[in-house]
Amino acid sequence: MAEVRPILIVDDEEIVLVALRDTLLREGYTAVSSPHAVHALSVLKEQEFSVVITDQQMPMVSGLEFLAQVRQIQPDATRILITAVLNIGTLIDAINKAEIYRFVVKPWSREELLATVKSAVERYDLVSKNSRLLAQTLQENAQLRQQAGKVPPNG
Repeated sequence: MAEVRPILIVDDEEIVLVALRDTLLREGYTAVSSPHAVHALSVLKEQEFSVVITDQQMPMVSGLEFLAQVRQIQPDATRILITAVLNIGTLIDAINKAEIYRFVVKPWSREELLATVKSAVERYDLVSKNSRLLAQTLQENAQLRQQAGKVPPNG
């Protein structure tokens, strides 16, 4: 079984940050929280995460801008955007720029949030497993090609 990667939560509202972190910790997840997107980006460069959850409305960097950068740093991490206002422009940007996995609309229900996180972790596990299998297959194919070059033609 692969190591379970932590979940990163980014929100500038301390009460939301604590509520999300405590909810996930009670369910047995490992959660890392950050009140600033800029700080969270440096954390992403140091540690691998299975899921990144962020609020859309934050100072300096919006949630979508942040998740677009997350996609560049950790493309396998499942990205979830929390928003109070869901409009078509946000949806289009989320799909095109940040490849958001899911939206969680404020106020959320605990059950909805936990179901979303569970499926996000499962998605990460599948993507990671597929990446490892692809790398293994490519390595084995390269070894077979190398060995094939060493076999005598009539052998």
